[in-house]
Amino acid sequence: MNLKRATQSAIGVALVSLIASSAFAQVNTATQSTAGAATIIQPISLAVASSLSFGTVVRPSSGSGTVVISNTGGVTTTGGAVVLASSSTSYPTYTVGGEGGQAYTVTFPGTMTLTGPSASTITVSLTHSAFAANLSGALGSAGTATFTAGGTLPITSTTTTGAYTGSYSVTVTYN
Repeated sequence: MNLKRATQSAIGVALVSLIASSAFAQVNTATQSTAGAATIIQPISLAVASSLSFGTVVRPSSGSGTVVISNTGGVTTTGGAVVLASSSTSYPTYTVGGEGGQAYTVTFPGTMTLTGPSASTITVSLTHSAFAANLSGALGSAGTATFTAGGTLPITSTTTTGAYTGSYSVTVTYN
């Protein structure tokens, strides 16, 4: 009977040991919940009203001159260059649109090239007004900002006569 009792005791100890180790394994765990979030905003946009137009310009009879259109639309000339009063000048006004309160960056070139007859070219220096740091409004509403541009057209007494055209690209991006 001692052998039977010893066997039963050994089985009992083994079962208790097995149950105890399973219980300890379950107690030795941890769980953590993790949150997620996203803010969705509307796309940024850029629109331009009018183009940069120097009008009809009479080149200087000698030497060189310039036609300057400021970023407020004022027109000045130097060196004998003349803008005909009957011609139309204009300067661009840009409107940035997007999510209110968001910061953005403007990439604006320093020059553009106008190409005319016989592949003649004129390099125009570009200027712009200050840019706002953020779009107007607040998150959850539409926001806007505006800025303007101007330029300087250099011409000489030997500049080829005829129509000149060109373009430049302005880019806006959210920061």
